Amino acid sequence: MLVSMIMALCVLSQVACSASSVDQERKIYTRQATDEGIVRAKSQGHGLNGPLIQELDGGFAAKGIKLMNNMSADDGEGGISYMYLLNGSGRHIVKVHIFSDDRTRVARMNEMYGNDGDQAVMENGLGKTTIRSKAYVSLVYTASGGEKDDYEEDVMQVFQHVLKQLK
Repeated sequence: MLVSMIMALCVLSQVACSASSVDQERKIYTRQATDEGIVRAKSQGHGLNGPLIQELDGGFAAKGIKLMNNMSADDGEGGISYMYLLNGSGRHIVKVHIFSDDRTRVARMNEMYGNDGDQAVMENGLGKTTIRSKAYVSLVYTASGGEKDDYEEDVMQVFQHVLKQLK
């Protein structure tokens, strides 16, 4: 009886492993595994966007500011956006928009922020949003509440440095 149960468990585990292997093989042949890897790499700041994100992270670290709560979203058109909280504060948000080309950047920034220029400052009673753009990249800093000016000088210096690295 015990031998029969052990044999049944071995057969079941073999079938389960085979099903998992078949699923992995299917993903490879349909290119799904490659596509998933590309999305994962982009969202983690690897690949072509890696150096830009590393420059941003290094620039803020040099100022003693931590980029926290990293979130990313693919725009479905070859672009990606990253969002960070400065030192974990929801009152200080940095967004990095990386587009497929500069024409797309201009159009999308106009849609999102109502401004298609390389530099903009928009302020209202709730907060202040500062945009710096070059080529296919836009960097956006939004500060709200009574702490609107806490990081502005440092953020603008980092933005300037990062954009200067773009060719």
